[in-house]
Amino acid sequence: MPGRILIAGGPSVDAHRLADRLADAFLAVHAAPDGRDALDHALASEPDLVIADVRAGGISGLALCRALKAHAALLHVPLLIAGVDVAPRDRLATLEAGADDFLSLPIADAPLLARLRNLLRVKAMIDELRARDRTARSLGLVAWTPASGPLAPDLVEPPGDLLLVRSDAGARRRAAQLSTALGLSVRRAADGREALELVDDAPPELVLIEPDPEAPGAVEAALRLVAALRARPAARDAGVLAALPEGSAATALDLGASDCVAASTDLAELGARLRTQLRRKRCSDRLRDAVRQGLELAVTDPLTGLFNRRYAETHLAAMVAQCAAARQPLSLMLLDLDRFKQINDCHGHPAGDAVLRGFAARLRAAVRGVDLVARIGGEEFCVALPGADEAEARGVAERVRAAVAAAPFPAPEGGDVAVTVSIGVAVAEPRALCAHAASRIETTEAPAPPGRSRAPTSLVAGMAEPPAAFARGAPAPAPSARAPSARALTAAVAAAAPSVEERPGEAGSSKLMALADAALYRSKSQGRDRVSFAPS
Repeated sequence: MPGRILIAGGPSVDAHRLADRLADAFLAVHAAPDGRDALDHALASEPDLVIADVRAGGISGLALCRALKAHAALLHVPLLIAGVDVAPRDRLATLEAGADDFLSLPIADAPLLARLRNLLRVKAMIDELRARDRTARSLGLVAWTPASGPLAPDLVEPPGDLLLVRSDAGARRRAAQLSTALGLSVRRAADGREALELVDDAPPELVLIEPDPEAPGAVEAALRLVAALRARPAARDAGVLAALPEGSAATALDLGASDCVAASTDLAELGARLRTQLRRKRCSDRLRDAVRQGLELAVTDPLTGLFNRRYAETHLAAMVAQCAAARQPLSLMLLDLDRFKQINDCHGHPAGDAVLRGFAARLRAAVRGVDLVARIGGEEFCVALPGADEAEARGVAERVRAAVAAAPFPAPEGGDVAVTVSIGVAVAEPRALCAHAASRIETTEAPAPPGRSRAPTSLVAGMAEPPAAFARGAPAPAPSARAPSARALTAAVAAAAPSVEERPGEAGSSKLMALADAALYRSKSQGRDRVSFAPS
């Protein structure tokens, strides 16, 4: 679980002891002795998450929260306030100031790490949206950026649309209470099945799940509903808050709940938490809408609705730099529809266009929202998977390949078109990405056979060289043939290549593209409908 955690210590939070606990969970931790030092550190180096003692020295946890949320570059950073025997009014004040949660100490590792995982996923999503916004700006496009951030008052106006999932006799009274006291527009569902039907009919901004803890199986049903909501496109971005027993909260957070509370939580605190989720959702929605609208004409493929090659190459370079800084792996898939020309020749170009649109839809459904999906050529596509290692990339690639082969695509004039896809995958581990970020770049272009696009190759120390046996333009070797070494190929090409300077990330993205391209060629040469990996 990657993440850079900043701890502001105090009388309740031993920063160094907590840092040791989190380090055992493979988190990078900076322990600040007080709130003032923590604020200075956050301003110098943006953390992924902040944990602050409510009575931190220098400045209190509440003051630190307000300072962070007032800073444009830090207001999206998740913040947890921790303390012992804190008065309800102080707890409420921190939540209303923008804290994501209040941790009552002591707290066991399981619920603590579940909450951290949950908030780090949120931070990663926001970071990706912000990165896409920066990419749009680097291309000369105008994209909306929230001037006042996720705590802006307009993000809770008009009141939110909430779906209450509760089956007991008090459900109607509870809905009226939430509507009156919090100004929410409330719909009710008696169980998970009805809730999913209402979600599909009109996606809510917020979902509040309040199972009866005394009813047999009610808590387990609530956990299943959390997972089902996150798997539902209509509810994937909704704020989901669950009122569960303490022992079930960690599971709910790992399944995708935005927040968890005890069933006894008072209405004021519940309202503060719901407003936080509403602001976060609307801020994310605005970023998504702005990026989508700003990029639509310039960097979107009009046929499939995916990003085009121009955007993919620019944003992939940003992904390389971002993953290098976070010391995360980055996987790249190149996909090519097999024998696509025959589809156009036999069924006509309208059928070919329908296949491309259908394939794009299946591809989007098989990957995460944080992944970059683009059409980079006629029947060629790419998917960049930040944070995915080889095992995760293999699972995604096989899922996409199976989804395409499982069912034919309908043709506009009637009938079905059976399609398969070949996939090449390259994985850049964190060490290789960091080597790219620190090295001088030499680039060239690999030769391509007639009718194929040329794949750029960056020759940079620290990453595996492209396998000569599968380079585009070279025939696949016979089983008994000995392929020339990658080192010899690199030396020969580099000797003839001009030296150029590239921006951070460009060299790594070019090399990753070349490696994936070579792996794709291997899949095509070995019979198609396959997934091949570049050597690591």
